[in-house]
Amino acid sequence: MLDEPTASLDPETGDFVRTFLEDYKKEKKISVLLASHNMEEVKRLCGSVLMMKDGLIVDRGTPEELITKYGRRDLEEVFLEIARK
Repeated sequence: MLDEPTASLDPETGDFVRTFLEDYKKEKKISVLLASHNMEEVKRLCGSVLMMKDGLIVDRGTPEELITKYGRRDLEEVFLEIARK
């Protein structure tokens, strides 16, 4: 379980951590529970996403499914639409 694992890291170190997590997941054949507001990181690391608001799950799907469903360019736009409703 990881909560904002790359928050406040410089871009190079953040990329190192994300690459490590990708490789570790593949090598160990595990799942990781990731909480993050960084939607590019979520898209890179997560095959399944739960969108929450006020502590409630309001939508779920793959990053691509959510982008398509909301008709947005990226996952950050989806996040903002959900957060502003």
